[in-house]
Amino acid sequence: MGSQRPLDAVKVAERLAAEAPESMRAQELLGRALVAVGTDPSTAAIDRHAALGRAVDAYGRAAALDPRNAALRHAAGVVCDTARMHDRAAGFYAEAHAIAPYNGQYAMYLGLARARQGRMDEARALLESAEAAMPEAADPKAALADLAMRSGDLDAAMRKVAEARALDPGSEGLRLADARMRRLAGRPRESLELLMPLDPPVRRQPGFADEIAEATAALGDARAAASILEESALAAPADAGRALRVARAWTRAGDAIKAAMWADTASLAGAAPEDVTAALRPE
Repeated sequence: MGSQRPLDAVKVAERLAAEAPESMRAQELLGRALVAVGTDPSTAAIDRHAALGRAVDAYGRAAALDPRNAALRHAAGVVCDTARMHDRAAGFYAEAHAIAPYNGQYAMYLGLARARQGRMDEARALLESAEAAMPEAADPKAALADLAMRSGDLDAAMRKVAEARALDPGSEGLRLADARMRRLAGRPRESLELLMPLDPPVRRQPGFADEIAEATAALGDARAAASILEESALAAPADAGRALRVARAWTRAGDAIKAAMWADTASLAGAAPEDVTAALRPE
């Protein structure tokens, strides 16, 4: 692992786990090595998916061998989230929180999981508990801001994101969240004032480009909004989702030719035919 050879690490860890099946440490090491393979961009997508699935199983075996280890259960939950097994992640987070209920990190992750499951009251209580346990941390406040925004309470959301940004003023993610809330509150120009000073590579990232485009469209310039998304998508031509967003944007801007070109790009990148059709359908 230390020499950046995750495939070799998996082979060694597999042998160790086979020779010591009752060792929690052996199973956890196998899981960690598999995560390294599953998150390596040079690994084929199908192999990354398989490696993460196996990592989840390895962490599950490790957790079963050490039933009072809260940190191990939390780690297993993070691996499940990485593998997009969100309900299984919530189970591990709940176990970690039950073992160590005063740990703010465990409360926060469980709160985020409950929010994904639509259990908003439980999520809010957990995130408030995390905030109380970690008063100097920005993450619980940011999570509460997101929860308030999804509940339609923009005033509370903006208060919380301001508190989070005061604790972590250099966070680009919090700047993006602040910009999104300002746009949703009907202040798109303020959103752009927050995002446009960022370096161009950051502005081209999907979340940032999407928000800049939304704010630009809210100011009445649909073509400029589509161009912003197009510039972002050109950096990742094999990303079907980004190509679809550009096709939809050009459809809204009334440019059928550019919309069709990006729809074709999305199809070549593997987008579903029904999604391509929807991207070309006028709203």
